[in-house]
Amino acid sequence: MLLVLMTLTHLPTRLNTLSNQPFGFVSAAEGFVFLSAFLVGVVYARKVEDADANVLWRSLWQRALKVYGYHVALLAFAFAVIGSLGVMTHRPAIHNLLAFFHEDPVTALWSSLFLLYCPPLLDILPLYVVLLLLTPWILLGSRTLGWTRILCVSGLVWMSAQLGLKRALYDFLVFIPVLPWPPLRIELSGSFDLFAWQFLWVLGVWLGVSRVSAPEKRDDVSPALLGGALLVSVALLLMRYQVGIFNIDFGVYGALIDKWTLAPVRLVNFLALALLVSWFSPKVFRWLRPRVLEALGRASLPVFSVHLVLCLLSLALLNENEDPLADWEELVVLVATFSVMLLVACRQAAVLRGSNPR
Repeated sequence: MLLVLMTLTHLPTRLNTLSNQPFGFVSAAEGFVFLSAFLVGVVYARKVEDADANVLWRSLWQRALKVYGYHVALLAFAFAVIGSLGVMTHRPAIHNLLAFFHEDPVTALWSSLFLLYCPPLLDILPLYVVLLLLTPWILLGSRTLGWTRILCVSGLVWMSAQLGLKRALYDFLVFIPVLPWPPLRIELSGSFDLFAWQFLWVLGVWLGVSRVSAPEKRDDVSPALLGGALLVSVALLLMRYQVGIFNIDFGVYGALIDKWTLAPVRLVNFLALALLVSWFSPKVFRWLRPRVLEALGRASLPVFSVHLVLCLLSLALLNENEDPLADWEELVVLVATFSVMLLVACRQAAVLRGSNPR
C-alpha cells in the first residue's frame, strides 16, 4: 500500500493531490522507513543474540551495499537519460529536478556517489543506506547499553534536528578548507533530515526486535491507548483537511508539521496511526489477502526503484508551461507505471522461486 501511495504521489497526475498525505500529516515515506526498520529488527533480532558481531556487520553492510547499487543505477539513469531529455526537450520539470547537475556536472557526479548531492526523488535510498550502515551500532549498542539508553540518545538527536542541527553542522563544515563542501548547498543534500529520521528508524528496529523477543505481548494494547490514538488521528486528520474548528494556518504552524525534519506533530500523528494499523490490520488480513499488494511488497526494492524510473520519465510529458496532463495521458501513465511495477514484482518472485526450489 505504501508503494502504491508513493507512486501515485510522485507521478504527475491529478491523483497526487489525493494520495499525498491522505490520512493526516503522514506520508508514505514515514511508513516506508518505519516498516523497513521494523523488518530489519525482526530479521536480525536472533543474530544479535546468537551470532558474533562480524556476522551482523557483514550482513547489514552487504544489504546497504545492495541498496547503494540501486541508488547508483538510478543516478546513472537520471543523469544520462533524464538529463539529456531535459536538455533536448527544454522541459522545466526535468531541468529543475537536475538543475545542479546542469550547472556543475562534474561536482554533481562525484558528490552524488558520496551521497552529498541527492536530487529530488532520489534522496530516500541514500537515507536508507546510511541508516542501514548505522544499524549494527544500534543493535550491538542495545545489547550492551539497553534499549532505553539507545532510544534516549536517538530522541535527543531528533530534538536537536528540530533546533537546526543539520544547518549548524553544515555551517561548521564549510569552514574546513580541506573538505569539498563549498560548491554544494545544504538543500542539495536531500530533503530528508537524517538527524530527525533516524529516530523513526531506531523506533522501528526496537519494535521489530521486541516483536521477536517477546511475541506474547503482540496484542497487549490497552483500550485507553487505542482510544487515545484514535482521537489524535481523527483530530489531526480534520486539521489536515481544515474542517470546521480545526481550520489552522499552515504557514504559522508549519514548523510543527514539517515533513523533512519529522516535526513533532507529524511524529505523533504517525505513531498514533501506526498503533491503530498494527492492531487493526491483522484482523482485516484474516479475510482479505491482497495478492497484488503482497507481490509488490515482497519485491519492494526493485519495485521502488523502477517506480522512480517511470516517474522521472513521466515528467518529460509535461510541456514548457507544466500544464496538467490530459485525461487520457494520465490514464496511460497510470496503467503503464503499475503494469511495469507488477511485471518487475513477478520477475523478482520467479527469481526467488528459482533460487529457493522446494
